[in-house]
Amino acid sequence: MKSLTHSRQTSAMALVAMLGLIAACTAQAQMKGNFEDADANHDGHVTLQEYKDYVTARLATANGRIARRFKQLSPEDQTERLQKRFNKMDHGQKGYLDRKDWSGS
Repeated sequence: MKSLTHSRQTSAMALVAMLGLIAACTAQAQMKGNFEDADANHDGHVTLQEYKDYVTARLATANGRIARRFKQLSPEDQTERLQKRFNKMDHGQKGYLDRKDWSGS
C-alpha cells in the first residue's frame, strides 16, 4: 500500500512539474509574440528599437503578472530590461534578431 501511495505521489509531482513547464513555455511564447509583427519594416531583422516598440506595446495592453511588473518600472528600467533581453536573444551579437534568434530564445 505504501508503495502505491508513493507511486501516485511521484506521478502527481511529475505531472505538476510538466504542467508548470508547459505553462512557462506558453507564457514565454505569448510574451515573444509574432516575429512578423515585431519586424516593422519587414526586412527580416528585428532591431533593438523594433523590439522595444513591439514588446512595450504588447505589455501596455496586457494584464498578466509580467506586464503589471513591467508597467511599475521607470522608463529607464524598462529600457534597461528590454536591452538585456534583446542582447540575450541576439545570438552572435549581430545587433538585430533574426527568425532563428526569435524562435530559439
